[in-house]
Amino acid sequence: MSALKGLQQAIGYFFKDESFLVTAVTHPTYANEHRTESYQRLEYLGDAILDFVVAEDLFFRFSNADEGVLTKKRIAAVSATPLEKKARELGFEKYLKIAPHVNIDNVLGDVFEAVIAAIYLDGGIEPAKKFILRFLEEFLDVKASVRDYKSRLNEALPQAKISYREISRSGPPHDPVFEIELEIDGQSVATASAGSKKKAEQKCAAIALKAIEKDKNRR
Repeated sequence: MSALKGLQQAIGYFFKDESFLVTAVTHPTYANEHRTESYQRLEYLGDAILDFVVAEDLFFRFSNADEGVLTKKRIAAVSATPLEKKARELGFEKYLKIAPHVNIDNVLGDVFEAVIAAIYLDGGIEPAKKFILRFLEEFLDVKASVRDYKSRLNEALPQAKISYREISRSGPPHDPVFEIELEIDGQSVATASAGSKKKAEQKCAAIALKAIEKDKNRR
């Protein structure tokens, strides 16, 4: 019996080539030690598929919404918070191949995206789409502003040009630390570091929101 049968039952998809799923749950720390492939390339592909599927769903779900509203909803739905929540609910942590010192909370969202790519490579876009919409449904039809700092910042500054860029990357390849800078209308507003770009971006947005709130209180 496959060691990953329980995970396949949980996600509602059974692989023809289970090696895709094995790679999707293999953290770089384990991959480096055992000279195998980690989920990082799958995560890259899964992130792109997730963005497309959610954007398409929101386009038809909210037929009267403009592109600004749709963008905010998409960003909120694909952020680290909902992905981590669903990965934990599905029991991903029980199947992760990972070094014991790594904080699992920091990688669950990445693994969720890697699983999306694994399903896509094994069965095509339709089962990948079904997986995404089934498990992220609760995040697709509520206000974006209540879910994460980046969306709340977009809501607070609807006319501003908000951008995030990677300043530096440090640490070993299997456990990197990303430093991200947040710019608003071309001005540097905040910098933050985390084990993933998404988490660092969320930290930057939180810093900016705190500054905005303080400025309001002074008036």
